[in-house]
Amino acid sequence: MSPLKTLSFILVLFFSLALLAFFYPEEGIEISNTTLRFPSLSSVFTVPTKEKGEDPEAAIQRMLAETRQREFSAYADSLHFYESFFESGATRFNLPNNDPTWFDRFFSNLEKAKANSEVLHIFHYGDSQIEEDRISSTIRQSMQNWFGGNGPGLLPAVLDIPSMSTQHWSSDALNRYILFGQKEQEATHNRYGPLAQFATLNGSASVTIKPRPNRLKQFPNVGDYQKIRVLTGKESRFNVSLFYDSTYSEWSGETEKKKVKNAQASTPQVTRLEHLNIYEWNLENPSNRVRFSFSGRAEIYGVSMDGTYGVAVNNVPMRGSSGTIFHRIHPPLLKEAYSALNAKLIIMEYGGNLVPGASKKNINWIKRIITKQIKTLQEVNPDADILFIGPADMAKRINGKLQTYPGLSMVIQALQEVCEENGVAYWDMHRVMGGDGSIQKWTKTNPPLGHTDFIHFTRHGAAHMGDLFSNSIKTYYDFYKFRDAHKIDDAKLKDIKAFADSSRQEQLIQKEAEVE
Repeated sequence: MSPLKTLSFILVLFFSLALLAFFYPEEGIEISNTTLRFPSLSSVFTVPTKEKGEDPEAAIQRMLAETRQREFSAYADSLHFYESFFESGATRFNLPNNDPTWFDRFFSNLEKAKANSEVLHIFHYGDSQIEEDRISSTIRQSMQNWFGGNGPGLLPAVLDIPSMSTQHWSSDALNRYILFGQKEQEATHNRYGPLAQFATLNGSASVTIKPRPNRLKQFPNVGDYQKIRVLTGKESRFNVSLFYDSTYSEWSGETEKKKVKNAQASTPQVTRLEHLNIYEWNLENPSNRVRFSFSGRAEIYGVSMDGTYGVAVNNVPMRGSSGTIFHRIHPPLLKEAYSALNAKLIIMEYGGNLVPGASKKNINWIKRIITKQIKTLQEVNPDADILFIGPADMAKRINGKLQTYPGLSMVIQALQEVCEENGVAYWDMHRVMGGDGSIQKWTKTNPPLGHTDFIHFTRHGAAHMGDLFSNSIKTYYDFYKFRDAHKIDDAKLKDIKAFADSSRQEQLIQKEAEVE
């Protein structure tokens, strides 16, 4: 077929189809329950027009904003829970600048110690409220449950007041000097070390340490020593040997029996610093009873009884003290000791002994002397965080009626101001208990949580207070892990908070509109 005929055929075909489209009914033609349809001319020849829509870049930004909003909505409820606790929870911490991320450095150090199989030491200094390892023992067990660790931490060579978690014997050849007691108990120099005390050795002596068997159920981690250290200062012909109970298995047929034998540890590794000497053993297996044999002349600043890694909480009670003695300890020695023990948190639990004599006349002195102690510790250990626990509720009879000490609120306010000014966290034990009058209520519980002197806790009360403190720390740690899991940095945290505040404001406005 010629090209002309082909073209003519195509034109005729298109014309025929056009006529069919023009005259074909829009509703179609029904044949045997079937509807036959044909496209109309308008649908065939209509030229599509470009719809007016948003710019592609704007569309991308809108989708990102919607995704971000959904993400923020998912986080907002969790953050609202934490914010509510940080703002109004009775057991919350008062943190510098109300910064809930204040604990981040400490938590990071805890995780590093666990990951690197290191021991991190926490020093819990306090007055008679923490004697016998009260409060500290509960905090220690909680921290070791979460981050690993064993042992009671750093102990003095001579333990004057027994611990409820650890048995401790020392021979009379050791003489004890303390900085927080009577003047005649002080040394002629200021080399006291991190326990604010030391023992002098002149001849031969021994120290034996083991967990109290009746406390292992309550504090299962207080034993199983493996990393053991002795801290000394000036020494002459000093020798130390370590003897320990080693558990081994003895088989009779298929029956295994656990037996214990006493063994002597190998020669300790010795690290000699400028002001401190450290004798260290790392036992292959954990032991629940050790004996140190000393000979020669030396100043012994403490023995550290730890696991191979994790947390150690050192209980350092100072009966009658207000914690105003740290500036009197030899700073270079204190610095070396904190560094050697990897001390990353210092808890100062004081204030109760300041309350009876507190007045408007001396409150500024109280602020100055406590500030001096905090600054001393910050200077010798800038890598550690400092946390202050204020006094509990205290009552005495005034005009025949039990009432909270009048000076208590004044001291609490002064301590809070000092902590805020010096970047220190504050835990208000008075608020945690329930405020004024709470010590009377604590004495009436079953079992009693407070002694009838209306000042001190019973062991039950101390354990309860330790649990409250530990659980509060755990809330801040959960907040730390929540932010880490979702990669929420400070900037993103502010954005989420702003979004949550805006959403709550919109909901409030909507509710008000519905009421009207």
